[in-house]
Amino acid sequence: SQAEDLLPRLAVVSRPRTTTMIQFDEHGFRRRVEEAVVTLQKLLHSTRRPTFAEDVPNHSYQDKYLLAEFLTNCGLAAQCTCLEALGVGTQQLATLVEWSASETVTLRLAGRQRCTFLREEEREVESTSKVVKESTIFGKSEQKVVTRVNEWFWKIDVEWELVAYAGTMGGPRQLRLQGRSGSAQLKTTTSATPE
Repeated sequence: SQAEDLLPRLAVVSRPRTTTMIQFDEHGFRRRVEEAVVTLQKLLHSTRRPTFAEDVPNHSYQDKYLLAEFLTNCGLAAQCTCLEALGVGTQQLATLVEWSASETVTLRLAGRQRCTFLREEEREVESTSKVVKESTIFGKSEQKVVTRVNEWFWKIDVEWELVAYAGTMGGPRQLRLQGRSGSAQLKTTTSATPE
């Protein structure tokens, strides 16, 4: 066949690759699941006993589909809970569901930061220590060291927003789910723009 004819040529053309194959440790996996089950049994009501699907009596192939459906529904419920925690209301969720009937719905988190130079100030800082000199002719004199310090002041503006839109590239149908903005003044001792 053609595939058998290509094999010698592919062996010559392809370079040997070194790959690291991760061995699946079924015993370790089962041990970790069993430890998790013990922890879950402490947390769940005593009538619930989580086990491996294959260890359930009268387990059939159809049950795997029910398990997959159950886990998918759990994932969807978790996503809805996350959206609710982000402040998405019932009407906004209904809009997203409506969009999802015909297009992909994309969530985008966008953040912006601006740094604006405000001013430079120079001030004098006196040393906490002083030098006292006594002289028989001039009496007593005190000296302090004064250091000039330059300071630069910046305004940092930060804003972010979480937007859902129909499609994958953005477009006219957008829904702002959440967002915040704020600003602060920052003082540095160098003229370099803070990052």
